[in-house]
Amino acid sequence: MNTIFTFLNFRIKQFFRSIREIGIPLFLILLLVTTGLTFKVLVFLSEVQGIEMGIFSLIVIASIHLARKDTHFLKSLTVSRPLLFLAEYSLLLLPVSVLLLFLGKIEPAIYWQLGMLPIVFFPAGNFKNNKIAPLINLDRIPFKYFEVKLGLRKMFFGIVLLYSVALSCSFFIGTLILFSIFLLMLLPAFFEYFEPKEMIVLEYEKGNFLKNKIFTHLLIFQIALLPHYLLFLFYHFEMWYLGLACFIGLSLGIMFNIVYKYASYRPNVPKMFSNTFQAVFLATLVMPGLVLASIGMIIYFWRKANKNLAYYYA
Repeated sequence: MNTIFTFLNFRIKQFFRSIREIGIPLFLILLLVTTGLTFKVLVFLSEVQGIEMGIFSLIVIASIHLARKDTHFLKSLTVSRPLLFLAEYSLLLLPVSVLLLFLGKIEPAIYWQLGMLPIVFFPAGNFKNNKIAPLINLDRIPFKYFEVKLGLRKMFFGIVLLYSVALSCSFFIGTLILFSIFLLMLLPAFFEYFEPKEMIVLEYEKGNFLKNKIFTHLLIFQIALLPHYLLFLFYHFEMWYLGLACFIGLSLGIMFNIVYKYASYRPNVPKMFSNTFQAVFLATLVMPGLVLASIGMIIYFWRKANKNLAYYYA
């Protein structure tokens, strides 16, 4: 039990250290800027049903659990891992539970805490990297889809689980919106690494490199998401504009991640080491009235990416 308390104390200190690295002034500005989003979250929580919070909790914790990178460290601890996961995830979910109790939503608060229970019995982080089902041969994916291959190799089972749960819960009106937000948060992981310059040269010489890259990735991602859009329209046709908003938001997210990647590209650097602008873009995308800022960021980094690639390969 002392090990669990020590581990939780470490997580709390890690959280406050992250805030210090961001900077208190910037953190306060972020809270101020996201006031409108916070208000909408409060309205949602005041109306949400219990089973919905259980499903959301399951999706949130599953996405975290399957992507953990501290499995070797956890194996060295002489403590029950399900019990450790239960304590850690309960602490992570606690702020929302307290908020729900404050709003008088006792049943949703209970579902929110208990929804993650099935996840604690699964191995952590075992569904990433090379631990992909043998029936899936990612090497057959063409080189020009480098980002898709990379994302699937890192998070294959996590993505499949998230996709399946969201699909099975399409009858809830908020599922597509929440699923879209999770995807927007996961997109940077697809575009984190730079492909070898030999691969870029082959595609760049064909012309319209960025346009082709954006078109092919929009096509792949949106075709994969088509069942979610269709089920949303089937269950909630009167709210069709929300489905359209998710479609546009995800399209803008894909476009931004591509242009930002190549605006940051350096031939001898393996990956991007800063995701500050990706966080800013996501904030502008989910906040009402700031979509124009999102489009402006895409245009800015599009131009920068073209100049950057031309400098190395024109």
